[in-house]
Amino acid sequence: MDGLLLERVPGLPERLRVDVGEQRAVVVPQAADRRRLADIVTGLDDPPRGALVLAGGSVRLVPAEGGLLPHLTVLGNVIHGHRTMHSVTKQAAREESLVKVISCGLEDVQDRYPHEITPGRRRLAGVARALGAYPRAIVLEDAVGLPTWGSLLSIRPNPDLASAALLLITTNASRTTGFVDVE
Repeated sequence: MDGLLLERVPGLPERLRVDVGEQRAVVVPQAADRRRLADIVTGLDDPPRGALVLAGGSVRLVPAEGGLLPHLTVLGNVIHGHRTMHSVTKQAAREESLVKVISCGLEDVQDRYPHEITPGRRRLAGVARALGAYPRAIVLEDAVGLPTWGSLLSIRPNPDLASAALLLITTNASRTTGFVDVE
């Protein structure tokens, strides 16, 4: 298994598989369901009895708002995420994190704080932070009122995303535009 496999998870198809390099979107009825499913997939909550959740490596969550620490710059957030996952020098973490920032098209805002950038840029900074952990899967949490993940990820193709399975969890089917398959 390289990516994600979900079986018998209530509210989802009987079997949902997302391989590395693939994108899938799932639509759940309510925001609470969205958060619960994200917690189950990332391992923060136990799956329901009889359900199976398998990941072929680490899974990272990008919350709807990006999940950034407000007291760190964009680059600082990516470095922090990288250093918590890998024991590397500050310089190595900075260099590797700068690559992620650039691949997400954030070099022009790398020295800004989350409240100083647009919601879409905060979301992309969350992706850069997640990519710094070299995950096999990334769960993208969605929320109405924010730019869609499909629009953000299609603006600038990011080759780093091909190394992970992407699972978008939303409550609104119209927000899945840009994702390959919708369940």
